[in-house]
Amino acid sequence: MTSAQLSPPSIFIGLGNPGEKYNGSRHNVGHHFLDLLAEKYKASAFKSESKLIGSLSKASFEGRKVLLFKSSKYINESGESIRRFIDYYKLSLDQICIIHDDLDLDCGIAKIKFDGGHGGHNGLRNIIHLCGSAFLRIRIGIGHPQTKDVINYVLSKPRTEELLGIEFALNTSVEAVGDMMNLGVAKAMDALHSNRA
Repeated sequence: MTSAQLSPPSIFIGLGNPGEKYNGSRHNVGHHFLDLLAEKYKASAFKSESKLIGSLSKASFEGRKVLLFKSSKYINESGESIRRFIDYYKLSLDQICIIHDDLDLDCGIAKIKFDGGHGGHNGLRNIIHLCGSAFLRIRIGIGHPQTKDVINYVLSKPRTEELLGIEFALNTSVEAVGDMMNLGVAKAMDALHSNRA
């Protein structure tokens, strides 16, 4: 399936670790994205749903009903809650958009992608293993530490100059959701990929 054939997603799932100590970390940009999206579209407050192993919010984007979901499992185990979410709502993978941090993109860069591998991201690895790979992703660039200490890097908060780039990528990605709903995934992809911090 090409981006031109994709319908706008109705489910947005932001990856991140649970717990206050991870708030603001590079690895939690998926959760931060959902907070920005919920604010823009005046979504309901996130409510814990034990049967889904996560928190759920409901909203209407450009006249379409959508769900926002944060798993309460740690990132590397997030496939379990997403599998349960898919089964509970009887969803197909192409209805879902997963938002995650990406070490291979510089701060300030965001890209939309459909299908493919995990790119070394253990959260995506777990999701693909349990659910399959044919879902839409929004990749938020967090840059690479240029050292082997990747774990500490992704679990830490970005420096001020990095944060400016990440916030830019998050905000342009939130705008891209509106483009997806109004113009389609392919045009949203083109518009987002032309944005640079």
